[in-house]
Amino acid sequence: MHITQIHLKNFRGYHSLLLDFKSGINVFVGENASGKTNLLEAIHYLSFAKSFRGVEDSKLIRNGALEAVINASVATNTIKTTIDVLIDEKGKKIQINDKGISKLSTLNQITNVIVFEPKDVNIFKDSPKNRRNYLDINISKLNIIYSETMARVDTLLKERNELLKAEQIDQTQLAVVTYQLISEEEQVIKMRQEFVRKLNQVISKVAKALTGENNQVQLVYFPYVKLDGYQENAKRAYQNSLDNDLKHKATSVGVHREDFILNFNQENIALKGSQGENRLMAIALKLSPYFLVEDKSKHPIVALDDVMSELDINHQRKLIAFLRKLDQVFITTTKINIDQASIYEISKHQIIRRN
Repeated sequence: MHITQIHLKNFRGYHSLLLDFKSGINVFVGENASGKTNLLEAIHYLSFAKSFRGVEDSKLIRNGALEAVINASVATNTIKTTIDVLIDEKGKKIQINDKGISKLSTLNQITNVIVFEPKDVNIFKDSPKNRRNYLDINISKLNIIYSETMARVDTLLKERNELLKAEQIDQTQLAVVTYQLISEEEQVIKMRQEFVRKLNQVISKVAKALTGENNQVQLVYFPYVKLDGYQENAKRAYQNSLDNDLKHKATSVGVHREDFILNFNQENIALKGSQGENRLMAIALKLSPYFLVEDKSKHPIVALDDVMSELDINHQRKLIAFLRKLDQVFITTTKINIDQASIYEISKHQIIRRN
């Protein structure tokens, strides 16, 4: 899978931009605030219909313009697909091969993009919410059933919280919603557990390629209850938390509270790992799902924002050697230090291709 062409109109700081891309490594080089990361945002939008920086769609429209447009061509083997995105004050419209889509998740099946951004270096130290987001995003790409199940979980969780906030608690309805929530959550735990199991089969290999060392790397997932005897365990957990839930008018247990850690040489990297180890393992974590896509023609596109800045020369070389094995990679940097790559020099949202 790779993007062969992208055309931007009034997207971020770009008035009009047309670029052709090759497979392999593509490098966007330029000073900070020159427009490098904006290009990665557009590429990521083709997969998730949102900016990875968390900004509202309206902020993606160039100042003074009424709408922003992203047109792209994506190739998977001999199949070519066009994606057209229109963003205006009313929202967004997305077409695939000139036909509107009913679900945004459809984009993931056409353009799977893995993004690493600078803040990801703290993924093991940050809020558990960020690690759950990592699970939700990556499992949804591999299994559409997961995203559908999580949508039902979110709906039931919202309904349960509304019941907890009521002046008069409807105990019968609360019990019904809790039972439904427990049933849906079992499937989430199973899929999260299976994903982590598969991830552990590849992350050590990725980590070795990035570090050059045989470190022990293992993800440990903590479901809110054990699957063995799940129904009784879950009912007990919700019952034990009921008084607290009523007091705080919010659900305090469930898959929306789960977490995982990464053990590096049998130590929690968030607590014992150096800054450099956290950075390299964060990169390994983000890249590992690439190898869980069984159909090689659908391997994800990789977009790395400012990934080189805090790596020493040795680890930069190891990362580049690793990235050369992937189908298509986009990297932003302030310096040109990558041989045998397509180089795009960016200055004030103007681009010149050097090779």
